Amino acid sequence: MNNQAVNPTSDESLMAAISHFFGFLVALIVWATQKDKSRFVRFQSIQAMVFDICVSVIMLVVVGVLMILVFGVLALGVGDLVILGSQSNPTEGPIRAVVALLTGVPFLLPCIIVPVGIAIFIFRLIATIQTFQGKDYHYPWLGKQVERMIAR
Repeated sequence: MNNQAVNPTSDESLMAAISHFFGFLVALIVWATQKDKSRFVRFQSIQAMVFDICVSVIMLVVVGVLMILVFGVLALGVGDLVILGSQSNPTEGPIRAVVALLTGVPFLLPCIIVPVGIAIFIFRLIATIQTFQGKDYHYPWLGKQVERMIAR
């Protein structure tokens, strides 16, 4: 994170902070209206949009994988009933073991989403505070990538 002051005006600091705090759509509006007026606001709003895109893609992948596992559990459960239903001891068998292990998958979703959501909020809050104070905030790793993208 680059905390050096870049001396933006109070309006520029406010626009940058709003971009980080309110998410993609607001950052897009701020970028569209301020991109030619301030390098500071342009960079911060683009960085906020890229952060939101990355977070959205990661969350879609995580939720998608967990949903595939949930539907896999359902499919295995049906297969378990068909295959093992006629056995004398239905607690044995590989399918029953897999179903038993994967039964907890639906409970993983909030265990993953809540901490990630809290971390995202903390990153947004730090970015909002830093830019509101007029500091040139960079998200870890992402800030340098956005800087290179803009420099081209």
